[in-house]
Amino acid sequence: MADRTKIVVARVYPKPGRLQGVIDVYAGIVPLVRQEPGCELFALHTDGETVFVVEKWANPADLQGHADGAAYAQIRAGISDLVDHAHDVWILDPLPLGGAVKGTIGAAPYAVPSRHAQDIA
Repeated sequence: MADRTKIVVARVYPKPGRLQGVIDVYAGIVPLVRQEPGCELFALHTDGETVFVVEKWANPADLQGHADGAAYAQIRAGISDLVDHAHDVWILDPLPLGGAVKGTIGAAPYAVPSRHAQDIA
């Protein structure tokens, strides 16, 4: 599994009242990250208090390139005064049980209609 896709899940802990500031830092840099070699997914989520970053990299070398790169350095510098403490990071190997579409993290190979979008239209 050493040369396979890597999934990264990171949890970032903003200081009270700084959640939007952390999101704003990421929002300005996400387009740069998505242009990096091997970036297959770079997505942010929140539970209203913390930010979760879910990433998918084609291989460990591409992930290391991101970790050593300018965009990640900008993220670290941009959020350094906005967070309570270091973020938690998990680097995972996918176990695509049930197939590539529903068994791992990644973009669906086809368009999936959103029932929610239809309900609010």
